[in-house]
Amino acid sequence: MQKRYQVFLSSTFRDLEVERLEVMRALLELDCFPCGMEYFPASSDDQWSFIKDLIDQCDYYVVVIAGRYGSVDAEGISFTEKEYRYALEKGIPVLGFVHADPSQIPNGKSELEPEAQKRLEQFRALVQTRLCKEWKTAAELGAVVSRSLTQLIRRTPRPGWVRADQLASTEAAVEIVRLRQLNDQLTQELGKLSVARPTGSEELAQDDDRVELAFTVTLTDRSEGYPYQYQRVASTGLFSWRELLVACGPYLLSESKLSNIKSALNRILKEKAFPDISASYPNLDFSAVAIHESSLQLVIVQFTALGYLQISTTRDESGKELRTAVLTPLGRSELMAASAVRRGVKVTSETKN
Repeated sequence: MQKRYQVFLSSTFRDLEVERLEVMRALLELDCFPCGMEYFPASSDDQWSFIKDLIDQCDYYVVVIAGRYGSVDAEGISFTEKEYRYALEKGIPVLGFVHADPSQIPNGKSELEPEAQKRLEQFRALVQTRLCKEWKTAAELGAVVSRSLTQLIRRTPRPGWVRADQLASTEAAVEIVRLRQLNDQLTQELGKLSVARPTGSEELAQDDDRVELAFTVTLTDRSEGYPYQYQRVASTGLFSWRELLVACGPYLLSESKLSNIKSALNRILKEKAFPDISASYPNLDFSAVAIHESSLQLVIVQFTALGYLQISTTRDESGKELRTAVLTPLGRSELMAASAVRRGVKVTSETKN
């Protein structure tokens, strides 16, 4: 954002007309706005109020002193000195520029009255107690003002002025940054809430707690050839909730049909039942296993209550209602904790959780 600074130029006027023009030219070359009160009657009390308001709006203050003290108020203080003291009082950065050799200033541009000369010397001494440079010619004054103000702007940046359209885009950019920060903060808070366990879930069966699932095994008798004879055997198996999550979770990392849960449970039931069923029915082939609907719904409801699972209803391309499921952030976190391989653990394709 490009800023332009307003600089108050204070000095006596008639004796420094050429010098003031050089200073104004230097300020304009620095893209500054020069302002001063040379076109207003300094003796007006109302005008002094206006001067103070104008100084308040300026970013920097420059005073140039040569051989004149200037017009004074009722207390005998020149308005140039009043402006300088007011700028100091308001904390506005000031730059002073005093003539290097007052004795060389023509009489027509110098104070002749002793009292005015005394006050000028006192004012000059006051200005020299702060940042101050000397000059001899108008051209030299313009150059030294330019260098000094450039350094002051770098060391002491001020609010300055910007174009209204530039300010609008800057404010928009600031607002965008603020909203991004707010969004990041809310996202972090939401993430914490997403992996937080639902209230009351600590009372529910989970992790290593065990549940009994009912299922039916289909056996095939191929001894007498086709058509084969089928036999169905009802059975049950005990599983921990962690085992069931590890069995189903990998198929629910992205939104999937609810039937994927059933397929995953049937696979773990088959692994569980195969040894015992095969031993009990050695002459029959183990063909299929199907979890009972009541056990399937028990698993779905439990995972949902634990905050592991999110169930949704959508429609396919034909308009048919379709139920889907996906692991919540908490469910994914629990799955990773239960099944991710830890350091130092040897893993083979036969490793079971």
